[in-house]
Amino acid sequence: MVTLNDLSEFWQRNRKRILLVVLLLAAGGGAILFWQSSKESGGTEPTNGEEGGEIPAFSFAGDTWKISEQVNLGELAETGFPKETAVYKVEEQRVVFSEQQAQDVAARFNFEPEATNRVSLPGEGRMFVFAKDDVNLAVFSYPREIRYSFKDITAKTSKVVGKIYGQDAAIQKAKEYLEGKYLATADLVFFGARYLIYDVEAVTQTQNSSNANALELSFAQAVNGQKILGKTVSEPLVKIVFNRAGEVVSLSYKETDQTFTQFRIVPLLNFAEATGKLKEEGLVISILPTEDAKERFFETADLTSFTPQTVSLVYYQVPETDFLIPIYLFDGKGMLDTIEVYASVALPAGKP
Repeated sequence: MVTLNDLSEFWQRNRKRILLVVLLLAAGGGAILFWQSSKESGGTEPTNGEEGGEIPAFSFAGDTWKISEQVNLGELAETGFPKETAVYKVEEQRVVFSEQQAQDVAARFNFEPEATNRVSLPGEGRMFVFAKDDVNLAVFSYPREIRYSFKDITAKTSKVVGKIYGQDAAIQKAKEYLEGKYLATADLVFFGARYLIYDVEAVTQTQNSSNANALELSFAQAVNGQKILGKTVSEPLVKIVFNRAGEVVSLSYKETDQTFTQFRIVPLLNFAEATGKLKEEGLVISILPTEDAKERFFETADLTSFTPQTVSLVYYQVPETDFLIPIYLFDGKGMLDTIEVYASVALPAGKP
């Protein structure tokens, strides 16, 4: 069964090899579930733009589904896109968090400097876990990443009173929070916001902010003016969740340890071509029940219908490669038989 509670648990990016780590923490009896991945040793080094090579086909490392019956375009405004754009090669910078640096990070979040657990990861990576009372912090040495969360996010959202932030205020508050923890914000661009309702059954999404008890903001990098989603479309560079009281209840922060080299200019599908391919070639990569959904727990399957409401051109790093390719990301509502959901559908943007 899939609950789609992608915020109450830590979602981690997909890389060349995925390790599921479950740490039972003695302090408070809490558990952190991380999807941690790391580069396998001996991988191919990135090449620069002058060398040859084929651009890889679009693929997605996580679960994907299709649109089985129909696409309804009535709520999607026609959007203009450039006729061409660049494909980039990605070079990972070999920068690591030492244990001392991980302790320094912990101190910024008001944790005791001694790690509760240390976990060796495939390759040369390590995870340092810090715990106190009802919160957890994990610092990954390589690739560098910080994960902070309350152990019971549902309790920290559903039982808290106050007025949820508006989007503009939340963006400013998010940057102030990050800068207060001495985390860089200069390279971040706003990607998106979702109003959420946490309850004991599941997490649902709503477009009515007055019904929400949490607001999730996402930030990404950008190259040539286009946002970069990295190796997993479901998790951008930074994701931060506020409750009604304006308290941060969850944070995922990845360091920008990459450089990009232009590889080749490719022609892009126009709006009509992209929407025409959506049903046959689009990959459903994210599904979350709406607040009006008749069921909160269900078997995830192909969408019977999809009604996109927005579309954007973004970059995505194809798994198992060092290529950054353009894709169209459609967001809107869909149906799983009689269950209404919010969904994201990815489509390769380059012409064949």
